[in-house]
Amino acid sequence: MRGLKIAGLALVAILVLLLLALWSVLGTQAGSRWALAQVPGLSVENFQGRLGGQWSADHLLWQQDGSRVELNAPTFDWSPGCLLRMTLCINRLDVEQVSLEFAPSAEESDSGPIQLPDLKLPVSLQLGDVRIGSLLFNGNEELKGLQLVAHWTTAGLQIDSVHLQRDDLVLDLAGLLQPSGDWPLNATGNLSLPYAPGGAPWSVALKLDGDLLKTLKLDADSSGYLPAKLTGELQPLVENLPAQVHITSESFKPSADLPDTLQLNQLDLNAKGDLSNGYQLLGKAVLPAENGPVDLLLKGKVDAKGAQIAGLDLTAGDKQSLKLSANLDWQQGFSADAKIDWLDFPWHRLYPVIDEPQVALRTFNGEISYKDGNYLGNLKADLDGPAGKFNVVTPFSGDLKQVFLPELKLSAGQGKAEGHLNLQFADGIAWDTALDLSALNPAYWVAELPGTLAGPLRSKGEFKNEQLKLNADLDLKGRLRGQTAVLAAKAEGAGEQWTLANLDIRLGDNRINGSGSLQQRLAGQIDIKLARLAQLWPQLRGQVNGRVEVAGTLKAPQGKLDLKGQQLAFADNRLQTLNLDANLDSAQRAKLDLKANGIQSGETQVGNLTASAQGDIKNQKVQLALTGPLVKLALALDGNLDKDNWRGRLASGDVQAGGQDWRLQAPAKIERLADGKLTFGAHCWVSGGASLCGEDQRLMPEPKLRYHLKQFPLDSLAGFLPKDFAWQGRLNADVQLDLPQSGPKGVVAVDASGGTLRVRDKGQWLDFPYDTLKLETTLNPKRIDTQLNFRGGKLGELLLQAQINPLPNNKPITGTFSLTGLDLAVARPFVPMVETLNGKLNGNGRISGGLLAPLVNGNLNLVDGEVSGPELPISLEGLNLQAQIAGESVQLNGGWRSGKAGQGSLTGQIDWGRALVVDLSLKGSQLPVAVEPYAKLEVAPDLKISLKDDKLAIAGKVHIPRGDITVRELPPSTVKVSDDTVIIGSQTEEGKAPMAMAMDIDVEVGEDQLNFAGFGLTAKVQGHVHIGDNMDTRGELWLNDGRYRAYGQRLNVRRARLLFAGPLDQPFLDIEAVRVVVESSRTVTAGIRLSGSAEQPTTQIFSEPAMAQEDALSYLVLGRSRTNTGEDNNMLAEAALGLGLMGSAGVTTDIANKLGIQDFDLDTQGTGNSTAVVASGKINEKLSLRYGVGVFEPANTIALRYLLSKKVYLEVATGVASSLDIFYKRDF
Repeated sequence: MRGLKIAGLALVAILVLLLLALWSVLGTQAGSRWALAQVPGLSVENFQGRLGGQWSADHLLWQQDGSRVELNAPTFDWSPGCLLRMTLCINRLDVEQVSLEFAPSAEESDSGPIQLPDLKLPVSLQLGDVRIGSLLFNGNEELKGLQLVAHWTTAGLQIDSVHLQRDDLVLDLAGLLQPSGDWPLNATGNLSLPYAPGGAPWSVALKLDGDLLKTLKLDADSSGYLPAKLTGELQPLVENLPAQVHITSESFKPSADLPDTLQLNQLDLNAKGDLSNGYQLLGKAVLPAENGPVDLLLKGKVDAKGAQIAGLDLTAGDKQSLKLSANLDWQQGFSADAKIDWLDFPWHRLYPVIDEPQVALRTFNGEISYKDGNYLGNLKADLDGPAGKFNVVTPFSGDLKQVFLPELKLSAGQGKAEGHLNLQFADGIAWDTALDLSALNPAYWVAELPGTLAGPLRSKGEFKNEQLKLNADLDLKGRLRGQTAVLAAKAEGAGEQWTLANLDIRLGDNRINGSGSLQQRLAGQIDIKLARLAQLWPQLRGQVNGRVEVAGTLKAPQGKLDLKGQQLAFADNRLQTLNLDANLDSAQRAKLDLKANGIQSGETQVGNLTASAQGDIKNQKVQLALTGPLVKLALALDGNLDKDNWRGRLASGDVQAGGQDWRLQAPAKIERLADGKLTFGAHCWVSGGASLCGEDQRLMPEPKLRYHLKQFPLDSLAGFLPKDFAWQGRLNADVQLDLPQSGPKGVVAVDASGGTLRVRDKGQWLDFPYDTLKLETTLNPKRIDTQLNFRGGKLGELLLQAQINPLPNNKPITGTFSLTGLDLAVARPFVPMVETLNGKLNGNGRISGGLLAPLVNGNLNLVDGEVSGPELPISLEGLNLQAQIAGESVQLNGGWRSGKAGQGSLTGQIDWGRALVVDLSLKGSQLPVAVEPYAKLEVAPDLKISLKDDKLAIAGKVHIPRGDITVRELPPSTVKVSDDTVIIGSQTEEGKAPMAMAMDIDVEVGEDQLNFAGFGLTAKVQGHVHIGDNMDTRGELWLNDGRYRAYGQRLNVRRARLLFAGPLDQPFLDIEAVRVVVESSRTVTAGIRLSGSAEQPTTQIFSEPAMAQEDALSYLVLGRSRTNTGEDNNMLAEAALGLGLMGSAGVTTDIANKLGIQDFDLDTQGTGNSTAVVASGKINEKLSLRYGVGVFEPANTIALRYLLSKKVYLEVATGVASSLDIFYKRDF
């Protein structure tokens, strides 16, 4: 026992000694330094702290057998006490830089997948703050800014956060890794990519799930530069890295500078394979080109050695495509073979930002091979110009410093151009070209220059070290625009030795000739004689003559220019005379005088322009004056040049326009410095009480503008406004605008508050005063903010806020608007039929879309509306209408009251996107409708109104259950105006064809009681009609319980129908009105029957039993059989006359003959208000009777004429006045 105790004490003593020894090594700075010194190949600089807690060093280096590990400024802090709970706690690990260098291994790595062991730590691991500034591997920076917070438990390595960076690529990740089995990994994070052009933001939200030893599934959402969805699978530790990826994007534009037509829509890209066999690529997209989309298809393969593009195809139609195929090899150097096939591809639909040239590329076939900086290929192109088709064929070769086209051939119709072109662009530029033209027609390129040219064109030279060397020979002859053409020139020289031996340009009556040389002195002249400019170019007219002379030396040149033009014109721009004189003398003093008279642009007379300039190399003066009917301008500038710095001033200025006379208050400084800086000093323009003042401005580079406008009279803008619109008030504005290369930046504020808007209606000016009108715009390179604030009393209040993105072509806009209190009463003067117009219009909403095609989403509400007037058939009260606007459509929902119990509603939708489409529903009940002075009806409509493809359709039902129709009695002698009658002053202008109308309307009339009274008829109307396309009407209306008053009698309407079988305004009549006379021996029924069209009805007298017409008329009028007394005959004659006026002339003539009146006739006489209908006839050969009834005046006349002889007759007339006259007739 004693031995055991001694052994136990010895063991304890040993443990204590071990702990003391361990503490002396790890727990003290001296011991820690000793321990580090024992590690082979390890050196530590400025070690501080203890290995058993916190320590730091300036530099730590370990190297052995060609391997090297170097740490700069490491700091390490851990807690040994955590080991008591079986946890290794690293509180902090901070290293500025970690550099790893390892000698290359001579052993080949084993093929096959990487195997990871199961890691089971005896203790848990807890990482606090881990930061590595940068990680270098064999001298290359692999990572920087690594930050890690994690802990290792029995569940695995829990990564709370990891942040790492390589170049500008940044990854943030968090997740769980289980280091056993297949090493499952589940992580999420965000990847920031720096590769977007223009510095556009681009980030990818990542999600990883799977096994490191088998397959990881990737799910990512890309936003910013590339909005896309990425899914895929990869085996990161398997040999050759098998993977498959799928990328989809609704819309992607590779660069913001590209037009929207080059945006990739419906992008779908698949990649599948491995590094050994390559990754197969398959992609497709749609480009939203103008006039229809263009399809894009990509097929190819890429591996570690190179890439094979089987096809990059753009297809716009069956015979419009662009195909590219290529093989790329980067295994040893870089080499490529490519082929392009162009088939009438509509490139301008994809890039419409430039004007389409006159020459179109129809087919293009090209092949190129590239290897080690050298390329070789050939091309063939078929093009289509204004004059027809032509083609170009040439082989080409070169390298990064030069290109050779040894056999360039161009064929255009009967014309040809053959030659070579060599171009070098290393250390300057050099060229050598020789082309021979044969009957070549320039109209293949420029439609305005038809003809032929032939001859040689030679040019050889170089431009190096700012020295030009040139030898050129041009000698082309032929015909252009139907005129003889010559283009000849010979030039040769280098440095300060030049010769222009001959310059001869001729086209018809126009010519330019000259020659010149530079040896020790300058000498030369050019004569310009353009006698007929119309021969040179279409729409160009007039003539120009002049001469240019040069002399002196290069250091002291002299020259003179004299140019005169007359009746110059181009298109709608005209200039009567032009005189330009310029002279530079031996003392280097220059003078220029310009006079241009009769300047006219279209129909606008601009006026006369004069300009003069004088000065030398140091001092200059310029005067400019423009005098015209719209504007008068006078400016004067002066300045001096000193060592490429020009400093001057705007000495005076006067501008008269729009009734304003703006004068420059004081000279303004202008400077143009040698570094390119252009500035404009502070200045003020004043006109009356208005002023426009600018602060010190920088015009170049990156302009900075500052202007302030005060008290500008708005009525001076009258010339720019519509003639029936005027604006009164004062305008104030401030402009603070910077224009750097990155884009505009600044603020523009406009204030026109306290003004009046005036509108002229029918010669009368209507004033609409307002309180506030302010517009403020803030500009930034990527955003423009605008706010409009308007308060106008009855015009309401409008607040508009918008943001515009100026970078894309469509200028996307977002914003809001609010409208409050717009009183509809302000519009009443413009609708004269309306006597009362009330209501308030309010609304709000959002604005989106593009600046040129904005979309509005919001609502407008009309409340407490009232529309009424004596000329309107219906009045609307309590009108409430909601308009829900959604982009290019509006949803309507409204209702109103009318009369005591009437109510109506309107619902539906109107679209105006591609075309106007209307779909409305109109409903109502007990709506009072008044058609003055004839009808007062109660209407209940239920209609569907639609408009599509310019075709209007109305369908539904209309009920007219009750009402009264009262037609005032017209004069019984009223005659229907003939169809071919023209009433002067009532013609209307012929308009366009009416809109096609499809109708399907059922009209129910008189379901309750609809009374009719007019023309002596009283009845109740009842029936049904159907109105079809273009007002085609089918159905019938009955007049029930009818009574007809005529000839002083009340007739019973036995049958009365209106039959519709065509246009609504052309019904057919079927009416019988009878009078029953009971005699002792019999009962006679006499009546009148109307039939046929309502425009020209047929009237027939009938009786039961049947009898002669005059006897039936007697029963109808007198209620008894006819006698031959004068009183009976007069009453029957008046009735017959009435029948005649109703279109029954045959009946009346027959009755008149039986009454003893021969040659009975109905006619009219007189004009205007004195027009009368006259019935006349002969009683015997000498005695005639005439009875006239006024059409427009209730005046009747009766005249009896007796013939005394052939030329003398006696006439007795009675009417408004009575007379007895004797007339003598004579023919002339």
